[in-house]
Amino acid sequence: MKFSLEWLSDFVDTAAAGGPAGVRALLDRAGFPVEFVEGEGAATVFDVEITPNRPDAMSHRGLAREIAAMASLPPPSPSAPVLGAGQGEGGPPVSDLTSVEISVPRLCRRFGARVVRGISAALAPARVRARLAAIGGKPISAAVDATNFVMWEIGQPLHAFDLDRLAGGRIVVRKARRGEKLVTLDGVERMLDPSDIVVADAERAVSLAGVMGGLDTAVTSATKNVLLEAAWWDPPSIRKTSRRHSLHTDASHRFERGADPESIPEALDSAAAILLEAAGGVLAPGMLDARGAAWKERRAALRLARLRLLTGVESLDLDLAAEALARLGFVLERRSRQRLAVAVPSWRTDVAIEDDLVEEVLRIYGYDRLPSRLPPAGRAGGHLEPLRVVEERLADGAAAAGLFETMSAPFVDRQTDEGPYSAWLAAAGSAPSPLSLANPLDATRRDLRATLLPGLLDSASRNIHRGQRDVALFEVGRVFDRDGNPDEPASFESRRFAFVLAGESRAHWSASGSLARADFFDAKGLAERLVSPWVDPATLTWKPFSCDAFAAGAAALAETAEGAVLGVVGLLSRSEREKRKLAEDVFAGELRVEAVPLARAARFEAYSSYPPIEADLTFAQDKATGWTEIERVIAAAKLADLESVRVVDRYEGRGVSQGRVKTTIRLVFRSPERTLEQERVNGEVRRLGDELVSRLGVTFG
Repeated sequence: MKFSLEWLSDFVDTAAAGGPAGVRALLDRAGFPVEFVEGEGAATVFDVEITPNRPDAMSHRGLAREIAAMASLPPPSPSAPVLGAGQGEGGPPVSDLTSVEISVPRLCRRFGARVVRGISAALAPARVRARLAAIGGKPISAAVDATNFVMWEIGQPLHAFDLDRLAGGRIVVRKARRGEKLVTLDGVERMLDPSDIVVADAERAVSLAGVMGGLDTAVTSATKNVLLEAAWWDPPSIRKTSRRHSLHTDASHRFERGADPESIPEALDSAAAILLEAAGGVLAPGMLDARGAAWKERRAALRLARLRLLTGVESLDLDLAAEALARLGFVLERRSRQRLAVAVPSWRTDVAIEDDLVEEVLRIYGYDRLPSRLPPAGRAGGHLEPLRVVEERLADGAAAAGLFETMSAPFVDRQTDEGPYSAWLAAAGSAPSPLSLANPLDATRRDLRATLLPGLLDSASRNIHRGQRDVALFEVGRVFDRDGNPDEPASFESRRFAFVLAGESRAHWSASGSLARADFFDAKGLAERLVSPWVDPATLTWKPFSCDAFAAGAAALAETAEGAVLGVVGLLSRSEREKRKLAEDVFAGELRVEAVPLARAARFEAYSSYPPIEADLTFAQDKATGWTEIERVIAAAKLADLESVRVVDRYEGRGVSQGRVKTTIRLVFRSPERTLEQERVNGEVRRLGDELVSRLGVTFG
C-alpha cells in the first residue's frame, strides 16, 4: 500500500521522526517493512507491506500512530475538516429524509448515515485530488473522492448514494433474497447468494455490503441529494462474499480484516465537510446511527512473570510495559506489582490475549535488544519438562506394543459423557465442578474434559463400526480437572495417558500361533509394562474398584507404594458399550502422568548361568480373593531361590464350586550359585501350598 509523507505529516511530526529515512526505519521497526520509496522530500511516497492482522494501519492516521509510538512523539489527532456543531446545516433533520433498519444485527453492528442536499456537479478540492493522485488514486467526482479520501485518511470505507434513487428514501440492511440480482458499479450483473449481506431500499438491493455499491443508485453529475453511508460489517461474511463474486475492492480489503466501529461518526463528518466545500449544498442536521448487536469493549491483562518468561529479559518491568502500551493507545485500567489490565483500543482488532500485549511491548522496546541465548539444558537433548519425557516414553512404549495414537476433541458434557466416570474422577482428585466454556462451539458440549476415556472410546467405536474389529488405541493429552488460578491457566490442567483394547491380540507382534481375545490381564499387563521404566510392577497394589463406567468386579485401581493413585484399568460396562452400540468386550485404562514417580534407582542383577526349575501349582480359592492377596502370601513365605511367579490360567465353571475359581500359577526357581535339586524345589512348593491353605483357605484337587 502507498502512503504519502506529506499526508502523514498531518498526524505526526515527520521531521522530528527523522524525515523520509527516519520514517522508513521506524516503520521497519514497527513491523511494517517499506518495500520501496518514490519521490523526495515532502513528495516522498512509501510502499508499505501491511500484514492482514493490522487493518488499523491501512490508513495514514493509523500508520502515523505507529510512527509516533516508535519515535516517542505525541499521538495523532484529527486534522481532517470535521464539522462543528451546526456548521453547514439546514433544512429538515436527517431523520425526516431517510431511515435505517438493520435486519442482521450480528452482521452489521453499526450503520451511520448523513445527507447533503442541493449539491452541484463539481470536482473535489485540489488538495484532496492531489493527495489521492500521489498514492495512485484517480479523481472521479466530489462525492466519490470525499469517500476515498476519508478511507485513506482514517481507514473507514464509505459509500455515497443518490438519495433520490432510493425507493422510499429508506435503507434496509438484510440478507439477499434467493434469485435477487444486482448490477454493481463495474457494470456487471451479479446473481446474489442468500448469504450475501446487501444494503437495500424499500424495493431492491442497491449495494453489495462492504464490497461494492450498485450502479442504479450511484452518484452522477445529475445528482442533487447525497446519502453518505459508513458502517461496520462482519469480516467473515465480507470475505466470503468477496471471494464468491471474485470482487476485491479497497473497501472489502479493510472490512474483511476488521474496521473500527468508533470511527464512523468522524468519517461521515469529514466526508460531508469535503463535499460541502467542493459542491456546496446543505447538510441535514443530525446523523442516523443505527445499531445492531452490542459491541463489547475488549480488555486484556499482562503479568510481569509472563512478560519476562517470553522475552528472557529480567530487567523488563511493568512501568516500561505501561508506557509502551499507552503510546500505542491502550488505556490502563488497573495496576498491581505483578499485573496490569488495559482496555484495548477499538481499532486494534488483532489484540485479544496476554501474549499479544507482550508483542506490543516488545515492538516498542525493540526486538533487536533481546538477547540471543540458548535455553538451558543439562545435557544435549535434555528437556525442561520432566513430565514431557514421561509422556513421550509412554507413547513410545504404547506404539512399540502395537497401539495406534489418536487425538480427540476436549469438549464434553460432564453429566452425559463423564457422569459414569465420576468414581474415577473422585479417585483421581478431580474437581467436582467442570471447567466450562463461555462461548462453546457446540452448546451440548460446553465443558472441558476431565478424563480422556470417553473421547478415546468414541474413537474405538468409530473404528469398530467401520469394520476394524481388532482395536488398540492410545492417547496422551491434557485434561481440565483442577480448581486452578485464573492468572495461571496451566493450573487447571493435568496430564493423562489412556488406552483401549478390543478384539484379538497377541503378547508381541512376532509371537506365533493363533490370536487370543483381549482380556483384563492384557490391559493390566500393558499398564504395568508402560510404567515399568519408573515403577517396579511388583510394588504396585491393584485394588478392586467400583465405577459405573466399568463392569462390576472387572475394574481395578493401581496404587504406588506411597499410596498415590496411579491409574485405573477395567472392562467397559454394558451401559457404556450400549451407548456406543458395541457388542464385544472393550477394555480401557487411564494413567495419571503426574503420579508417575520420576526417580527410580537403576538396578542390575547378573543373569544366572544355572538352569531354572519350573513348578505349576493349581488350587481353588474364593472368587473374592484377589491376586494381590495371593502375591502377599507368596512374598511372606520367602521361598528359597524363587525367581518369578505368574498366573498361567484361571477357570470357573463345571467341576468348580459356586463362588470359587481355580487358579494355576507358575513358579520359577533358579540359583545364581548352583544347580537346584528337584526335591528341594518340591519342598518349597509344598510349603507354599500349606501357607495358601492356612491363610486363604484354598483347596487342591
